[in-house]
Amino acid sequence: MPEAFTMTVSVDERYRVLAPEVAGKYASLLGGTDADGEALAAALADAVARLVDDADATEVIDLEFRPDGNGVEVHLTCGDRSTVVSHTLLASKD
Repeated sequence: MPEAFTMTVSVDERYRVLAPEVAGKYASLLGGTDADGEALAAALADAVARLVDDADATEVIDLEFRPDGNGVEVHLTCGDRSTVVSHTLLASKD
């Protein structure tokens, strides 16, 4: 099983789009289907958009990806704001 990892991206839209892409691939590594990856990526994109609302252009988003039982959990922090995105992997690519 893949281990937890962290990444940091700029709030600049050109770079923050990387976070949902990575989330989708991580869901796949954990055994999720393409639909699981797409759902996690969409949820993370929404969370990032809310998190960076009114953020200064110099800020960054810190993300911590963790396997969580039957799914994945992503902790996001930007300045003094934070949120968590969880997704259960309902299907397995067997």
